Amino acid sequence: MSIDFSQLLFEMVLFAVLGLGFEVLFTSVTDFKGDKRRFLMGYSSLWYAPLYAFAPVFLQLANGVIFPLPLLLRGVVYALVIWLFEYVGMWLLRMFLGASPSEEQYLKSRWNVHGLIRLDFFPAMFLMGLAFEFVFRSIR
Repeated sequence: MSIDFSQLLFEMVLFAVLGLGFEVLFTSVTDFKGDKRRFLMGYSSLWYAPLYAFAPVFLQLANGVIFPLPLLLRGVVYALVIWLFEYVGMWLLRMFLGASPSEEQYLKSRWNVHGLIRLDFFPAMFLMGLAFEFVFRSIR
């Protein structure tokens, strides 16, 4: 099996942009209640782009195992995998930068795990995993 590196690079950039975009949408909605001006200002960090860029690599490697599963189970698997990557990625950023960019916000939640992931974000991770799968299948 040969690897088309130009296709892989395209997919990695696409998923990095999609992931950052989803995150900006998510933070604008979740922070809306506390924003007195109601500007829907979202945010992310470019440090997260490599984590999102790995999604098509994961989907390609795992598609034979995950794609046949029922939709709800696939969503759960995606959420768990996303949390794993997020935990490791945020831990590495903490080691590299002194803190992960989301750590301050995450520590405010009682649902945080070591300030690196938030369990209350399960629905978002579930939906993002299924959205990434949809995009991956659409471009393949």
